[in-house]
Amino acid sequence: MKPDLLNIQAVEQFHLLFLTQLGARFDKKLYALKGGCNLRFFWKSIRYSEDIDLDVHTIAKQTLQKNIRQILDAPGFKRILQTAKLELTSISEPKQTSTTQRWKIHLRSQASAADLPARIEFSRRNFDPGIEFGPADSEIIAAYNLRPVIASHYGVETAFNQKIDALINRKETQARDVFDLEFLSQRGAKGSAVKMDKDSLIKASEINFLARLSLICFRSITSIIGAARPGTEFRKMSFGHWRLYDPG
Repeated sequence: MKPDLLNIQAVEQFHLLFLTQLGARFDKKLYALKGGCNLRFFWKSIRYSEDIDLDVHTIAKQTLQKNIRQILDAPGFKRILQTAKLELTSISEPKQTSTTQRWKIHLRSQASAADLPARIEFSRRNFDPGIEFGPADSEIIAAYNLRPVIASHYGVETAFNQKIDALINRKETQARDVFDLEFLSQRGAKGSAVKMDKDSLIKASEINFLARLSLICFRSITSIIGAARPGTEFRKMSFGHWRLYDPG
């Protein structure tokens, strides 16, 4: 197995183990997984993510901060990581505001000498509609010999809407947003949760189209899917989801 893939999978395993610990501390209805980890764990995306993003409500800022610290510092969690051949080498809290709480993690895996960055981020804004509750994909869980991981997360239509919003509002276009939109369209997203004005939809379509024509997009996608042969998934993509938010 390629070293880069081993590193990515080490971070993914950490995210899954963290989710399990989080669910043991809080009611699972008080937070919802979103972003790349949602697509990977619950919708079988081939794209890995070094960040785990969640929406949270009701839990006070200080309470969440205290409990995340306790999870990451707990001897029991460190033993679990050790069993998985992982070690936390550093933890920082670069942002702790009333709307966003972020932790930056660095890991070391016995399979590699590389420094492995990861990020945990909670957004304290209103939940989007379309939250689902259930187990993460059994094949992913089995690959790490883990017990079932159950969490609240967003469905494909809401995730599609969130990705369009990200595509419009990022300062720089990210290839992963284009990739994720196509993936979600293949998973059946129809754009029914998209609630944007015509100008915003046109902007999303223009950004998406230009990104698809860019070689930068191709190179970024082939680097983030790791195990796939370069270009394989990209060449299979259609322009299907273009029509989902074409306002014309």
